[in-house]
Amino acid sequence: MNKEISIIVVNYNSYKYLQKLLPFIDLKFKFLNKETIILDNSQDKNDFNQIKINDETKNIFLNQNLGFAKANNIGISYSNSEYILFLNPDTLTTEDFVTPIISFIKKNPEAAACAPMLVYENGDYQNSSGPQMGFWYEFMEAFFLISLHRKLFYLFKVKNNIKPVKVGWVSAACMIIKRNIFDKVGGFTEDYFLNYEDIDLCKKISDEGYINYYFPALKCIHLDHKSFDKNYELLVLTRYKSRLIYSSKHYNILTRLSARFMHIISICIRLLFVNLTHRGIERRSRAKGYWKALVMYLGI
Repeated sequence: MNKEISIIVVNYNSYKYLQKLLPFIDLKFKFLNKETIILDNSQDKNDFNQIKINDETKNIFLNQNLGFAKANNIGISYSNSEYILFLNPDTLTTEDFVTPIISFIKKNPEAAACAPMLVYENGDYQNSSGPQMGFWYEFMEAFFLISLHRKLFYLFKVKNNIKPVKVGWVSAACMIIKRNIFDKVGGFTEDYFLNYEDIDLCKKISDEGYINYYFPALKCIHLDHKSFDKNYELLVLTRYKSRLIYSSKHYNILTRLSARFMHIISICIRLLFVNLTHRGIERRSRAKGYWKALVMYLGI
């Protein structure tokens, strides 16, 4: 393998963010033996052709939206490195978090999916890791307790902590993994179009006996869902589709049935709240997504 790390970026109508990201990659990772591979899920080649690249960058136009998981797997097939960094186009690499993470992986062969802390543009903490999903996770998610869990995780595991933390999953918005481990677990499961493909990958990794690590001392800015450009309907619907896929793959029948019931409750509660707390286009778009998700779960 010629490169130490391949940076895989899946783009979907995010050219203005991608143009900001690429100079940051060149600046902050300039001492890395790297290659950058951009997979374009859009259908507008005019914008794609305007992306400024260098000799370390490959542009691959897919001509259709294949989804996050499949596009990343295609990117891996073009890569030539020992390590992989999955990076969203709406991120900004303001520091070199790659070097210390790779150093950690080399010293800890059980380390698999690793990620820095994602923060918003103003520096605020952004949830980007968590425990393995199961009955209690689904319960907390359905009844609005997940925010409390995330706050407790931040207070007791993240805040003022400089040591890596063992977690069930880390976000693929910014994730580093050794290539041979990624290949061993079969890469991203392509049944997912968007959302939960990273949680699924981390579950497969854990099932093989590896450990996923979160690095609260390292930071990466994530603008979060800018690729959707206010398509709240797609965001809501794909999230619930992916939750359904995940539960069918990783839960026993009792947990799967319980999760399905809690998902339906979750959709109904959020459908009520969105009509009370949102206005205009966003309310209509989110409500449409929740209605479609409810129809999908009820099999109507």
